[in-house]
Amino acid sequence: MFFVANKMKFMVRHLIFGFLFLLAFPNIGSAVNGPKLVCDKPEYNFGKVTQSAVVTNVFIIRNEGDTTFVAGMPQATCSCTQVRLSKQMIGPGETAELTAVFTAARRVGEQRKNIYLPAADSDDPALILCMQGFVEKLAESR
Repeated sequence: MFFVANKMKFMVRHLIFGFLFLLAFPNIGSAVNGPKLVCDKPEYNFGKVTQSAVVTNVFIIRNEGDTTFVAGMPQATCSCTQVRLSKQMIGPGETAELTAVFTAARRVGEQRKNIYLPAADSDDPALILCMQGFVEKLAESR
């Protein structure tokens, strides 16, 4: 009987210790994910515009990862779209604005312009965004 009582105390003590250890270090066992960029609205449809239009959209980018994302130079698939990122480093839980400006001059028909945001240490895009719509040809004056 004495042996069983000591064994029970030993088990209870270890259970309490284990529980307190997990409370003190809740992230033990979870892998470090690194940065994870998210955009709630990664595609922007600007509808129908004429060739004289200049379309601007601001994409809100959020880092849902657990380390800081260091951005490389954002790039668009065409020189008709200029992009600018509000900040180079996006910490965990922080947001940044990526402003994209599409100039419709000399464009006609369906348009789809992808925007790539790579990490500073990689050529692979961490996030791909898109602006799309239809450009109508301007009526020629006689």
